Amino acid sequence: MSDLSVVEVDARDGVPIVRVSGEIDLSNADEVLTSIESAAVGNAPGLVVDLRELVYLDSAGVRLLFQASRSVASSGGRLVVLVAPDSPARRVLEIADAASVFPLVDSEEAAIQVVHG
Repeated sequence: MSDLSVVEVDARDGVPIVRVSGEIDLSNADEVLTSIESAAVGNAPGLVVDLRELVYLDSAGVRLLFQASRSVASSGGRLVVLVAPDSPARRVLEIADAASVFPLVDSEEAAIQVVHG
């Protein structure tokens, strides 16, 4: 992974959680997308991407989240993005109308609930 971001994968209640900290921009978006898609497992009901520790997100990062959502949906799952309500990443995702494609939530508990439906 580039020096711009750190990606860690965890799981809770059978749901993979990908925690991304640092920055996502054009220079590392493909690497981050690969990490996110690798975390999606066939029998999981979906995937949570945790951006609470992200300090920068540009249009390449938004694109990768839309692509990850399509990838997870093609396996029958649901992508949920966990992002702080007052973060710059949340503002970028709101401008891009990301919530029309995948849910934006502000707690891990809510994210897990949404994935499980």
